[in-house]
This record gives sequence, structure tokens and C-alpha cells, in this order.
Amino acid sequence: MNVFEELGFIALKQYEDSEFPKWLMAEVIAIASGPEQYAKKTDLIQTLITQIKNYDPYAGTGCFDTSVGAETIGVTIRQIMNQ
Repeated sequence: MNVFEELGFIALKQYEDSEFPKWLMAEVIAIASGPEQYAKKTDLIQTLITQIKNYDPYAGTGCFDTSVGAETIGVTIRQIMNQ
């Protein structure tokens, strides 16, 4: 599985299992569907995969919370799509 396939798979799993926001899914799927367009951004895409794996709708509510919120994921998505 390449990084783009992994991104699509992980996002769909989180969407189904963990309330991953629908408003982020469209952008994530666009990135996962554009390997030619985003081929030079695989490091950022790997970061996005890790963030999505650690997504929690209640991120930041604990002292030592390692979860990631939608805002952080949105920032990474913008970095991928706008650079």
C-alpha cells in the first residue's frame, strides 16, 4: 500500500469509527486521489496519516493528551494543498 492508499484507508476508518469530521474528509480524499499532484509532499502526507490515526474529537482535554484535533489536521491539509 502506498502513502496515498494508506491515507484514504486511514481516513475512511477514522470517519467510520471515530467521528472524523465530514468537512475534512473531502480534502483528505482529494489528496489521496491525487498522487501525481502531491507526489513531492509525501513527508507531509505521512504526517497527516499519523495525525488522522491519532484523531480525537475531544483532543486537548487531558494534561498529557497525545490526540490530534481537527484544527491541527486542517493546518496540515492546507500545507499539502497550498504549497
